[in-house]
Amino acid sequence: MTLIIRNKKTLISLLFLPLLTIPNIGYTEQNNPYKPKPQWITIHSSNYYDGDSDDLVTAGIGFTPLSSMIQKFKFADPANPTTQELRRAKLNRFIDTKTGEGQLFGFKQKNLSPLFDGKMAGSEILATLKEGNVGILLQIPVDFDKKKPCIVAVPASNYDGLYNAKDMQIRGLWGLKHNCAVVYNDKGLGNGIYDITNQQGFTIEGKIAKDNLLFNPKIKNREIFIENNPNRYAVKQLHSKQNPEHNWGKYILNSIEFALYEINDRFSATNTRDFNADNTLILIYGAEDGASAALKAGELDKNGIIDGIVAVNPQIQPNPDITSLSIQNKTSSRSLKYNSIPDYATLAALYIPCAIPAIEPNKSDNYVPYALKYFYSQNRCDALKKAKLLTTGTPKEALDKLHDYGWRPEMEIQLPYFYYKESIAFPYQYISSYGRFDVTENMCDYSVASTQQDRLYNFGEVMPLKEVNFSEIWSLSNGHLPIWADKDVTAIDLVVNKDIVSPRRAWYSSSEIENQIDYGIKGAICLREKITEKRVIDGLKQVQATGNLNKIKTFIVHGQNNVKQLIDHTSRPYVALNSAVEGKESQLRYIEVENASYLDGKSPFDNTLLAIDYYGEDAIEWLWANLTNNTTLPESQIIRTKPRGGRIGQAPQATIENLVPITQKPDINNLIILEDKKIALP
Repeated sequence: MTLIIRNKKTLISLLFLPLLTIPNIGYTEQNNPYKPKPQWITIHSSNYYDGDSDDLVTAGIGFTPLSSMIQKFKFADPANPTTQELRRAKLNRFIDTKTGEGQLFGFKQKNLSPLFDGKMAGSEILATLKEGNVGILLQIPVDFDKKKPCIVAVPASNYDGLYNAKDMQIRGLWGLKHNCAVVYNDKGLGNGIYDITNQQGFTIEGKIAKDNLLFNPKIKNREIFIENNPNRYAVKQLHSKQNPEHNWGKYILNSIEFALYEINDRFSATNTRDFNADNTLILIYGAEDGASAALKAGELDKNGIIDGIVAVNPQIQPNPDITSLSIQNKTSSRSLKYNSIPDYATLAALYIPCAIPAIEPNKSDNYVPYALKYFYSQNRCDALKKAKLLTTGTPKEALDKLHDYGWRPEMEIQLPYFYYKESIAFPYQYISSYGRFDVTENMCDYSVASTQQDRLYNFGEVMPLKEVNFSEIWSLSNGHLPIWADKDVTAIDLVVNKDIVSPRRAWYSSSEIENQIDYGIKGAICLREKITEKRVIDGLKQVQATGNLNKIKTFIVHGQNNVKQLIDHTSRPYVALNSAVEGKESQLRYIEVENASYLDGKSPFDNTLLAIDYYGEDAIEWLWANLTNNTTLPESQIIRTKPRGGRIGQAPQATIENLVPITQKPDINNLIILEDKKIALP
């Protein structure tokens, strides 16, 4: 075998070849009695990437192409893509460097060269936890520091599987650049899409198969179900009936234990275990649902395994039964009332389609992004009035209801985009998971189906996959519905089974009068009613957070304008609860960021929103400095940022004047105080 040395990373990697698996050679399991493999893990493959032709974070593409232009990945044979192609397609993310990525966080554009394009060499091990078939991906860089070992656990953002490009190219990259092993975890959600008709799904590598799948549901009376519901699919998060969120903390700790096993197996002497939680720095770095999983792991860790946590925009649900909480600002103090995700998500799904015409554009723009797509808003308003969910039936009344639940006026311009992209599937996924609904129940008369993929004259009807092969779905999906075939065309989505004409996407659905689209009002009302069902409440109680982080040094970073993880229902009550539970022993720092949301500051919000990921990286740098050099951690604070400004799509480059860093000693007017069941904002 001949290896061509093209850069210094590859040269370094040669020194490790006895320790690392050669590319594409199948994994052979060996079990050292001194370092026994955990019985709860199944290892599927181990590959070594040279940092040139392929690598750990860009699949060989490199950061220059990723940050130069939008390139849609094309498979040589779309009906039979290779695992390498699938992996590369998942990591093919356009990086808009104007947001600050590549300049102020993430890869560093100034350090790129033709020979070293930000690629990272090392080994990649794919495994699953036997319980729940949870996917784990461990990456060990060639320059893993055996003298100062460290592990960064990255729970998958949102609902995605292991190859989430932002996770790998921001959070994972940070760990690899600090010579740490990085272990990803799909939290039991994965990319589990199952074709009921053809009885096929995906392996952990993304290949189509009928066995050894990430998700292989048992369908009762399958033939009858198919006859009545053709072109239907099951999705792991919706239909596993396991409520995996209940075990997120356990799954993350399992992934850390697996990482320690693998590091010992590769680098320890034959009869020793040189690496353990006492001498290995262990961090968790997650965003959104991944941030919630990070906090859940902290709550579960009673043995001092975790050294630090950074949670960005956590989709966390504090237990409201532990104690009462309050929030204070300069002028007043009030009880902090907060609601569950199913509660506020179903309310949003009811009222956003009606509220759109009442939303005013940003002062520098003459339109609201995506608002013009809502041709039938008044139909939704009329349906809400008929259902006695509105009194006057006006868009303003609907918008006022959203304001009352926590969507402040400065958040409004995101709502058309948010609902269009997330759709009714956002509340549906939590209710279906918490209630452990079977796919055959067709909860609220919804099901998951392939839909029209035509670019013109598309009415969201149920149709077989045609423009997109099922083999491509794994690379298109982030584990969440809709699965987009193109910018405005879905391949697979939730559909309304009892649409007045025929089953179709809720976006095109008429509930009572033919061709009078109301965005599927009956289903939205049904979901709202489901939040009071015992089976959903029982599942919700299983996932609620205690606020006890066991004195682990933790940063929670949250965008104030986040319309998806509402700050008044997630981070604010969580940090107040932590102050009640841990008191003065708490090691939690809380960072609120102005002009930041769950979005990353790209068009059409480039002139109004900033990249929250800058602050996640800033926070973990502070944590790293504290844990490795004993520097003082900053106090909790609000970051007063400055939007990039300009018109939509024309915002200037983000600079340090926009993305103001976290400071060790914030001004008194920016200081947040957490104490005695209360969050005090400046």
